[in-house]
Amino acid sequence: MTSSRVSGAEGLPGQVVDHDSEGSSRALLQSITVDKLDDSVKNWLNDQNTQTLDGALAFVPFILQQAYFEKQLDEKQIVIHRGTGGVVFSDASGFTALTEKLAKKSNGAELLSQCLTAFFTPLIDLINAYRGDTIKFSGDALTIYFPAVDDTKCPAYNGIVPPHGSFGLPDLGPMATAVLRASACCIEIHRRLHMFDTGVDDVRLCLHIGMGCGEIQILQVGGIVPPETHVARMEYLISGNPLEQISIAEPLAKNGETCLSPQAWELVKDCVVEGRPLEDRMDFRLLLKMDESKYTFPTIKYATQLYDSRHENSFSIQELEITRRYIPSAVYKQIECGTLQYVNEMRDVSVIFISGSNLDVMSPEGPKQCQELMSSVQKVCYAHEGTLNKFLIDDKGMLFLLVFGLPPLVHPDDPTRAVLATMELVQVFKRLDLIGRFGVTTGRSYCGVCGSAKRMEYTVLGDCVNLAARIMTRAEPLGVLCDEETSKHCSGEVLFKALEPVKVKGKSVAIPIFKPFVKEATTSIGLTVEHKIRFPWYDNPLDGSTLTSKDPVKTCKEKVLHLCSIQRWAPGQKIASLLGGPFNKVLHSVEQSVGSSASSRMKAPERSPFAEGGLVVLEGNAGLGKIELAEHIVTFCAMQFQMLPVFGTMGPRPGESNRMALELLRSTINVFRNMNASTPSDDVHALEKLAPLHSGMQLADLLRGRTSHRDNPEVMGFALKAVLALLAKLAKETQTGVLVVLQFEQGTSLFDKTMQADLAVFWKVTSALSQLIAKEKSIAGLVLCREADREQYCVQEAIKTGNLLTLKGLNEEIIEYMANYLQIPEEAVPPPLRKFVKEVTMGNPLYVRETLDQLMAEGHLKVKPGTSATMVPGVLNDIDIAAWNHTAMVGGTVCNIESLDPIETAALKMSTCFEGAFTLPDLAASNCSQWGGSTHFDLLRLYRATRKLVHRGFIEKVQPPTRDPGRSSQHEQRHQFGDMQHFQMQSALIRTVGAAMVLEAQRKSVKRNALIDRVLKQDLPERMTKLKEKMSLQHIPWYYERALRRMLN
Repeated sequence: MTSSRVSGAEGLPGQVVDHDSEGSSRALLQSITVDKLDDSVKNWLNDQNTQTLDGALAFVPFILQQAYFEKQLDEKQIVIHRGTGGVVFSDASGFTALTEKLAKKSNGAELLSQCLTAFFTPLIDLINAYRGDTIKFSGDALTIYFPAVDDTKCPAYNGIVPPHGSFGLPDLGPMATAVLRASACCIEIHRRLHMFDTGVDDVRLCLHIGMGCGEIQILQVGGIVPPETHVARMEYLISGNPLEQISIAEPLAKNGETCLSPQAWELVKDCVVEGRPLEDRMDFRLLLKMDESKYTFPTIKYATQLYDSRHENSFSIQELEITRRYIPSAVYKQIECGTLQYVNEMRDVSVIFISGSNLDVMSPEGPKQCQELMSSVQKVCYAHEGTLNKFLIDDKGMLFLLVFGLPPLVHPDDPTRAVLATMELVQVFKRLDLIGRFGVTTGRSYCGVCGSAKRMEYTVLGDCVNLAARIMTRAEPLGVLCDEETSKHCSGEVLFKALEPVKVKGKSVAIPIFKPFVKEATTSIGLTVEHKIRFPWYDNPLDGSTLTSKDPVKTCKEKVLHLCSIQRWAPGQKIASLLGGPFNKVLHSVEQSVGSSASSRMKAPERSPFAEGGLVVLEGNAGLGKIELAEHIVTFCAMQFQMLPVFGTMGPRPGESNRMALELLRSTINVFRNMNASTPSDDVHALEKLAPLHSGMQLADLLRGRTSHRDNPEVMGFALKAVLALLAKLAKETQTGVLVVLQFEQGTSLFDKTMQADLAVFWKVTSALSQLIAKEKSIAGLVLCREADREQYCVQEAIKTGNLLTLKGLNEEIIEYMANYLQIPEEAVPPPLRKFVKEVTMGNPLYVRETLDQLMAEGHLKVKPGTSATMVPGVLNDIDIAAWNHTAMVGGTVCNIESLDPIETAALKMSTCFEGAFTLPDLAASNCSQWGGSTHFDLLRLYRATRKLVHRGFIEKVQPPTRDPGRSSQHEQRHQFGDMQHFQMQSALIRTVGAAMVLEAQRKSVKRNALIDRVLKQDLPERMTKLKEKMSLQHIPWYYERALRRMLN
């Protein structure tokens, strides 16, 4: 296959094209027109798209499809439908108890999915039969719209059967007919589904319903692109006076009852029988049954379906792309691949529930305000790689449901991301002059589709979600409350204040609640008044840590000693040559200070960037030692060369350019203070004295903590000019050298798009500072990042001078690192431990530390500091590494796997089943076997997924294994397009974590199918050749042969 042909498959169903990196592929696809395609290709694409459309339509209400054909669904249009009708809010009781019971079972997600389908299928069938349109799922509740339509104008209207279905009775009019249909629907729902038996521990489900009527609006809002896709995400909601009526009516109804608002009752009071009176609200009425002397279920239902023309405005394949706006990207990919059932699962998530008020959607400016609010919430949510699952107006008002931890946006630090996002959302509500209350919880929940094959939504159910809604109501306006699980699993970036436990609905005991606070930025960075160096990673999670260490200074210095003291480590040797001296443990003692008598003045080697100015770039993934090397370099330069440090860091959270500006300003001012004691202790006064032309109100607010650390291009621009001026002043007026350290850390973010804007700011600052460094020999630069941008001039210069270091995992020196960390002699490291750690950690120092910590915590490894370490015999074979999901090593691996597309995930899981090398046909034997009717296009999709896995490092290309020539057929050894490419999963970590996601029965099936496929392809060609030869010979059956002989004789 040529590369152009492979690229042509980038847009196949089940694959989402990365529009930033696949420009050539897009251009190729755009050049292909339908008339150029073969009929088999057209048929295959049509079949795939038809299947996708069938699944996608279940996520799109009828009213959205109608709006499209009425030319009201333009992406820029907010109000897509105005109309009148009845609105029903149906709330189910019993799902919380059901979810809690099934969450404890290994197949709980499967059982809950079956229960949901069994309950919602007849419910939605009844709703559709009465021409109801399920607009929103609010967890286990439904918001249903019964539009008021004049059926007498329908082409199918025959003048015989009235719209309400009862002969001889006058037409009620569109609005009354709609409310009548809604009433009949609610009564029949109660009759058929009240006390629904789930079959799980005697848990039963029942409904209580509220109904209103009047004018409504359907809005579509949002339009921000999530990080995992290129399709803008839209949310739709229903608003209007009926929602206010429902907010009163629904709580008045008990299980098995329907309560009507006064407006709805007035329209159908002569058509139905009233239930028990409501003493608290006499104007609201309970619905008992139909007045069957006038109207019956069959007649109403018959007339409703007879004049139902909604099928005429149903989306076809041509509108398939439109449905993507309203479906979560992960769900849409599963629909494309035909694997929607796999989205149902129990998983740990962090949930944000937001209650909003002070926004009247029905006012003239309401829709625009709603759009601004929604887009702002989307931006914050997507910046932290979360999922906006719901935006609706129901009986509780305006509600948002945000979830962190849903595929493909899964992170080890999702609780922290949820809290930090919430703190930003508070500022959004404050800016828009809205009232918001916020509840954040963490726990195990059902995450999957809810509904039936005709209408469903992707939702989150469980105690965790309900608790978020409960504690949200306890929050003050613009206040945030969290549960205990969230407070336990957050990193040190967030601090919590314990409040009095509160009683909430559904809980027998009081629930502990906490108020979160974002950790304030340290005022000390760079050189301190004690002439010590305060590194930014002591206070920010720039090295993959959680900031939970009691003594971060000691912890960081120990990591430097453990890694940088390894003499055989190649990056350490390179840095030693640039510094002109080996690693010195004495320089990293806590007692050392810059300019102390214990350190003698040295000079850096000639042509070293630390002698003549220049830039050193360290790149590599988190945990590989960038920060340890940087701390060693900065400390050595400060102690030996008297080069004073200036710091500027960004990440791992999005939009922190202001923090970088603040660090650059403060650390630069601290250099001046170290040189001149008369420099004011107040940063603002110091800046006014040192750079009066560059001081101003914005920088003063920044230095005094009045400005958020979020993005502000103007603040960053002013700060950069001020820092450049201060550094130039240092170079001209003093002999002191300066080392500028710039770092960009992406943390656990999975998608480059998330940090793209921040990365552009970082390289802009780096470029500006590198130009100054090129002019001034007394200034050197040190850049830390995951992957250096080769298009930047400063990076190109670092490559030319050999000053770009790409850090990789430790090799043989890993044993010395283990010995250093365990504080034992190198020869005392047990051989089995050496092999195990090397295979699992891939030489990443962070992973090595985590692995050793886990082994010691579980009692598998016993260490006597300074002497020996012993392993429990045979324990390494039984260790469940996949259970270490709280570590960066396993948690990060799980998250990377979760970020894959469905077909890529399937290929990865199948790859874990093969101990040795495997081929694409081995995977295809279970995924898209040619013996099962799959086409070359299915195989091409699998090939692209496999290629993606190779690109991301999950599997590797390997040489074909040697085989017995006597057993290898010519067909197996050589193919039409060349040798068969073999792959292998060589990472023990990925294999172990991936294998934990595969059931034993699935693993056996993959191996069995691959073996059968290999045997067929090896032996079948030869057997078919023999059969063909045999068939070519004339064959006369024996009984004809005897008859012929008798005739001849």
